[in-house]
Amino acid sequence: MFLTFHTERAPTLDHFHALLDLAPDGVFVADREGRYTYVNEAGCRLLGYTRDELVGMTIMDLIPAQDLGRLADAKAQLMRGATHVAEWRLRRKDGSWVPVEVSASFLPGGIWQGFARDISERKALEAEREALLAQSEAHGRWLQAVVQTLPLGVLLFHEDGRVTHNRRAEELMGFNLAADAGSGQLAGRLFYPDGREVPPEGLVAQRVLERGDAVRAEEYLIERPDGSRVPILGSAGPIRDDRGRIIGAVGVFQDMTERMRMEEAIRANERLMHAIFDLLPVGLWVADAEGRIVLTNPAGRRLWAGARFAEAQDEEVGEYKGWWVETGERVKPEEWGLARAIGFGETSRGELIRIQCFDGSYKTIIHWAAPLRSESGAIVGAIALYEDVTSLQQMQEQLRAAVQEREKILAVVAHDLRNPLHRIMLGASAAEAKAGDLAGGEPVRALAASLVDITARMSGLVDDLLTVAVDAAARGSLLKRSSVPATTLIEKAAEAAKPLLSKMGLALDVEILSWLPVLHVDEDRILRVFGNLLDNASKFTPAPGRIRLTAERVLGGVRFSIGNSGPSLRDEELGSMFRPFWQAAADGRGAGLGLSICRSIVEAHGGTIWAESSAGERVRVNFILPRKASDGDEPRDAARA
Repeated sequence: MFLTFHTERAPTLDHFHALLDLAPDGVFVADREGRYTYVNEAGCRLLGYTRDELVGMTIMDLIPAQDLGRLADAKAQLMRGATHVAEWRLRRKDGSWVPVEVSASFLPGGIWQGFARDISERKALEAEREALLAQSEAHGRWLQAVVQTLPLGVLLFHEDGRVTHNRRAEELMGFNLAADAGSGQLAGRLFYPDGREVPPEGLVAQRVLERGDAVRAEEYLIERPDGSRVPILGSAGPIRDDRGRIIGAVGVFQDMTERMRMEEAIRANERLMHAIFDLLPVGLWVADAEGRIVLTNPAGRRLWAGARFAEAQDEEVGEYKGWWVETGERVKPEEWGLARAIGFGETSRGELIRIQCFDGSYKTIIHWAAPLRSESGAIVGAIALYEDVTSLQQMQEQLRAAVQEREKILAVVAHDLRNPLHRIMLGASAAEAKAGDLAGGEPVRALAASLVDITARMSGLVDDLLTVAVDAAARGSLLKRSSVPATTLIEKAAEAAKPLLSKMGLALDVEILSWLPVLHVDEDRILRVFGNLLDNASKFTPAPGRIRLTAERVLGGVRFSIGNSGPSLRDEELGSMFRPFWQAAADGRGAGLGLSICRSIVEAHGGTIWAESSAGERVRVNFILPRKASDGDEPRDAARA
């Protein structure tokens, strides 16, 4: 904008108007008061006014209020005859502001004029350039902060030989890096992993700057001033300008000490695991997530007399042949522990399988398997263990056969003894009766009575032996089952035992803790269990003492318990008391078959029996009998039963 002021009088400028209207910049003419007397077409277009609207307006109408002070300074400068050149803002008709470059001067004749050039584009470019510069500076500061905080050593090699680095680089090198010493300060300090010194032409900076090489994760050793060498991993690449010319290089170095230590620890663990793996006396098999067998140990190969590996799961698993020992059925490919572990996440424990080895032989194994999972819980494979128990299985079968043979012999002997014992008892009884009628026959009668008593006890012992033998051999096949209410068994057992217990000064407490179902049992044999247990309790309960008989319903049946007062048994005695011929005291009170007979009868019914210690009692014997299979639900009045 050019400012013009009239000092004495305004000369006529009509002869200039035609020429000025063709000027590309705005031309403004003003009188002494600063009122516009002429504006060319470019000035009108600049401000968006018509000429008639602008003529008569003053400079003060078009500038910001805060620039009025500047206007006074400019007027004083013009009055001194100087030219005023500066940037101003002028208000357009639409209220917006347009930046202009103004050149104003005082002309002879008292006319003040000015030229105004629109600099909007220039200002926009300057603003954009300043924004880009500010953004670049911000990015530079951000990049510098990142480089300084990186756990990696960073070196920037400039084209002129200068070196810029971060703190971590000096920590890694172990000495101060000089900015003007270039990459040469690394000479003699950089070595290959095998200990050879890296020559000057092999330095990372030289390779990148001179040949434009890209270095990716190469291993080196940095020798520190104290003589120690640090393993590092180095990477580097060239920095190019817009034309592709190399103007520098960047190198990144990572301390590999901890990583190498961890890798060595991992390798040591792997060696240890492989040693354990190879030394395990059981066969070990590993499968991947697809079920393919990928690894086995020497014991596993010996067990199967070889190994099969294949690309397809079904192909290789189908070559492993096995049969379930309990059922004799073939183990299907999907039934092997590895397949179940991978397919369903199932853990198998102690499964007994008979296998056919790859050399055609047969073995019996115990099998375990479990899934292998990642940290997220996903199944990534499975592991299986096989233990050869062929010899143990054969020994067990031999022992089982020997026991069965022994039981048969015992049954035969016991059965054959019954007849002669019965005849002896009959003869002794007859002798006892006849001796009583003879004069002086009392000694004979007493001897005969003693013989009858001894024979009766021997007959009882034979019956016990026969019971143990028959129950062990038949395992329930000789039971005469019938439906009997559990309460009936309790009542009959208590009624049979009370006279003897009362005579011995012992009290019997009977307690039914809940509603009891009907049981499907051999009533005579179960009553014998109660009789043996109560008789055994009475033998070892000092008078006055108490015996407690309880019954309660449990899941699947009824639990009966018989406990007696007295000093507690030791744990080892509790675990041995159901063995045949075991006795709590070496005083000849019985043959030690009572509890063994109880166990045989209870187990023949599908139940269990055990002894446990209980506070205030010598011992508590518990046995569970399963309920009748056809029983319905508990009756509605069970709570009142």
